[in-house]
Parts: sequence; structure tokens; C-alpha cells
Amino acid sequence: MLYLYQLIFKTFFMQTTNVTKWLRSLKVLATVALMAGIMFSCKKSNDMMMDNAGIADNEQAAVNTARALEQSAVTEAQQEAESLGFSELSNETNPGNIVDIAVSNSNFTSLVAAVVKTGLAGALSNPSSNLTVFAPTNGAFAQLPAPFNNAANINGITDATQIDFLRNVLLYHVLGAEVFSNQVSNGSSSAATLKPATSSSVNDNTIYLSKTFGLIRVNGQSTVIFANLNASNGVIHVINKVLLFPSNTIAGIAIADPNFSSLVAALVKTNLAGVFTGSGDFTVFAPTNAAFAQLPAPFNNAANISNITDAGQISALSNILRYHVVASRNFAWDLGILKRTTTLANAPNNKVTTILGFNTGWVKGDNNNSYAQINPADILATNGVIHVIGKVLLPK
Repeated sequence: MLYLYQLIFKTFFMQTTNVTKWLRSLKVLATVALMAGIMFSCKKSNDMMMDNAGIADNEQAAVNTARALEQSAVTEAQQEAESLGFSELSNETNPGNIVDIAVSNSNFTSLVAAVVKTGLAGALSNPSSNLTVFAPTNGAFAQLPAPFNNAANINGITDATQIDFLRNVLLYHVLGAEVFSNQVSNGSSSAATLKPATSSSVNDNTIYLSKTFGLIRVNGQSTVIFANLNASNGVIHVINKVLLFPSNTIAGIAIADPNFSSLVAALVKTNLAGVFTGSGDFTVFAPTNAAFAQLPAPFNNAANISNITDAGQISALSNILRYHVVASRNFAWDLGILKRTTTLANAPNNKVTTILGFNTGWVKGDNNNSYAQINPADILATNGVIHVIGKVLLPK
């Protein structure tokens, strides 16, 4: 996966005069980068949950595992912060500006190099500003491929396209107003960043916050390990993963992944594909080909689905697909514990039951005998978020 991640970055940043190819590369970059990032971000809590995949057959075991996260996720974030030297003492000195604080902390050498390389030091040290910066640690940058993985490599960047990309990535970490952690709403919320939107119809400048049990995650993937680091011109929240903005739709991500060929065929057959090609805010529990293969014919593979002509079967398939879609963004950290979540399927049989996770989670249809485990979770799209599941959800 790391090799693939590096290859995509290398391909994306090759000089080209073909705008169409450039945009296509950007879409592929975002999709693969996010999927790769999910895999690299797994922590102890996630490892515990993934090692117990069998608990999907036992609701109480899944609930117990989710309940354990109330303590373990928060504790691990605190331990990570303490291991890097962050503590409440960090806020007791007279603060400098955002850049001053970053320069004075050895955990931010990669971030400082990126700020200098992209010419953003002046904006982030402006005394008249009141900014919020989600600041990735050196460890967060180290998860990226070269040349973005450390200060030395960042300092050596000369390619204008790479610098422009890095500038947009940094701006995607900055809010134009000061927001402390206690001002972040419990549950899910969003905030516009200083990154310019690609266009009015492409939502690639918004970050999504999930606050559960007091722990804040950003875009479902990065954890705020230390919040409210005061600066004279704003506030810094320390995060453990670099945020990468999305540049592909839900439909685009599904089409690009051969594991979703049955899902894509079903969306086309039911005329639902267009819903996921434009703007919007959706959560899609996306069944893989293996999930569809568990169904009886003609719903068991892409070829059979494409050949369906019976109107009743198409209508039933449409309702099943809509049973996998929520009309808002719900990251894994937003899924609650035995939360009854309303989908776009026909009422009244339009609710699924969800259980939260840390880079994973569970979901169950009312006519399913067991939960489907989400793996991977939180694939960010311009118009929503995808959770991959190995079972088709069935309504009553």
C-alpha cells in the first residue's frame, strides 16, 4: 500500500500540459491517499476492534467493545500527547503567535518547513488574525510519501505544482476564526477552511468534526491529541494525521474501484448513479462485490444485475440501495451505540442500527442476522463519506 501511495503522488506531480489528465490524477490521488491514510492511521483501539471481527455476530460484544472506547480512545490520545511533551503546562506561558509557537516546538519541524516553503508564514503570524490551526505533528507528516514526509525533504521541494499542492493542504488545516474545543458541538459538525474551493460545486475546502466522549476527530481519520494551545493570534489543535482534501465524488470513487463493480451496476440499473455524481452530503455503506455475491441471482454480480429487466426486481433493488444511504455525513466516530439511523429507503422500514468504532464500526439492517463490520471506514468524498462493508443491508 505504501508503494502504491508513493506511486500515485509521483504520477500526480509529473509535469503535464493536459488539464484533463491533471484533474484525473488529482481525483485518483485523493481517493488512494485517503484509503492509504486510513490504513496507516490504525491505533491500538482500532487494532483491538479489528482483531475481534467475529463480534459482528454478537451485538453485546460489539456494544462492549464500543463502550470500552469511551476510556481507551481518550486515554490513548492523552498518552500520545504526553509522549510528545504536550501537557496543560503548554498553555501556561505567555503565548507568541502561531508561527512562534510552531517554531519553538520540536514536534512541528515538518509543519514549519511546509509553512515556510509555501510562503504562509506571514499570514499565520499576522497579529490581527484570529485563526484556528489543526497542526500535524512530525509523525503525521511521516505518514506521507516523499517529498512531504519530513522537514528536509520539504525544504528541498522546487516543483511549483508540489508547492501549490502543499499550500492548499496547509490551508485546509486553517479556519478563519478562533474555535476552542469546548466550542465544537457534540456529535458531527463542519467548518469551512481557508483553502480556496476548486469550484462552487466541489466541496473540497470543508473539514468535518466528530466529537464523541469529548474526543474530537477530523474527517474521521485524524485525532486531536492536544487541544487549545493558545497563541496570540489564534489557537492550535495538535493532530496526528495530515488532512487531505477530497477531490472525487462517491460515484467516482466507486467507479474507480473494481471491488465495487456490482454496486456500480446496481446504481446504474436503478438510475441512482446520478445522485452521487454531483454535490450533496451523504453517508454510503458500500457493499463490496463479495457482499453482493451472498445474494441470490440476479442480484449476485454485476453481469446479472445489468441484465435485470423485471420492474419489480429493479424497484426492490432500488429500495435496498437506498437502505445503504444516509442523507448526511456520518463518520465512524458519529455512529453512536445501537443508534437507529434513518436511510433513504421507503418508510417505515428505513432504519439501520449502527455502532461506532475507531477507523471501523458496525451496521445492521433490520432483516440481517448479524452486523456488517465497516472496513475501511471514513473514505472522504466531495459529496459525502463511504464506509465499506462486506454484507448487503436488508430492510424488513
